[in-house]
Amino acid sequence: MKKYILLFMLIAFNVQVAFSWQADVVKEPVDFVNPYMGNISHLLVPTFPTVHLPNSMLRVYPERRDFTEIRINGLPLVVTSHRGSSAFNLSTFQGDAGELKPVMVYSYDNEKIMPYAYSVYLGEQQAHVNFGVSHQSAIYDFTYEKDDEVYLVVNSRNGTITWDGTAVSGYQQLASNTRIYLYFVPEVQPDEVSVLKDAELAEGTEATGRNACLVLRFPAKTKKLTVRYGISFIEALQAKKNMEREVQGKSLAEVQRQGRDIWNEALGRISIEGGSDDERSVFYTSLYRCFERPVSISEDGRYFSAFDQQVHSDNGEPFYTDDWIWDSYRAQHPLRILIAQTKGLLQCPGQ
Repeated sequence: MKKYILLFMLIAFNVQVAFSWQADVVKEPVDFVNPYMGNISHLLVPTFPTVHLPNSMLRVYPERRDFTEIRINGLPLVVTSHRGSSAFNLSTFQGDAGELKPVMVYSYDNEKIMPYAYSVYLGEQQAHVNFGVSHQSAIYDFTYEKDDEVYLVVNSRNGTITWDGTAVSGYQQLASNTRIYLYFVPEVQPDEVSVLKDAELAEGTEATGRNACLVLRFPAKTKKLTVRYGISFIEALQAKKNMEREVQGKSLAEVQRQGRDIWNEALGRISIEGGSDDERSVFYTSLYRCFERPVSISEDGRYFSAFDQQVHSDNGEPFYTDDWIWDSYRAQHPLRILIAQTKGLLQCPGQ
């Protein structure tokens, strides 16, 4: 009996120490942000759990029918309109090549969304996915449990993509005679690149049209794979420059840490005292939403205008768009003046 009492006391002590240690952890502003908050709405379109840096071009969120759905449609590379579907799509797959599709559908688990990072476990694929975002570029890290060959499917939903021996590059056609460009580099070179058309693989290194897909095949027993990519509204070469400026030579952990610091700087412009953790979560999540737009589209001092389909100089001032003036002038605009009087918004490096 004494033995069981001693065991119980030991367990209770360890639990108390664990909770005491957690209580001593100091949370930073970004730790209170809950991107899942507001994902379901009974009236208006809900707010989506967006991964991005404040007022920056590159933003993603999981693609699913709604945010109660248990399956996701591939992995997004960039969202180009508020609450819209992504341009381009990335899928990873291990198994029979005959099962490849332009966008693979996955069951998922252990999903975690933070303003600057995303991670998820793809059930059938037994693959771990980790994502980190910068202003105009990002990194995906994949870890595989199975020993099969690894396929990456890169899809332009309406455009052209090409493999040049080092990278996948191309564009997707958007509305208003606008194109978004991609430059996508795997850290390990594939054994083979094919075109996926009508659910079949064919020889080729260029795909054009609806669901233009290239498939990169990597050897069996590939356990880790890292890809880096940049996006641009100007041209594929600029997408490459954006990637090189922001994420080339950096690990996923470095990019996520930089993103975390940027978000803490932005959210930390307002500090609050008192209140419960739930109340702080509501506050900082709402503040995080205020940095979704407007979006800076300046790239190395230039920006593409959908009004005249020309590339213009920003004359040293980042060019912002996608402000959605409807009602944002009532509170969001005054808020920006109060918390960032000298710049109004955060400026992105390289702009």
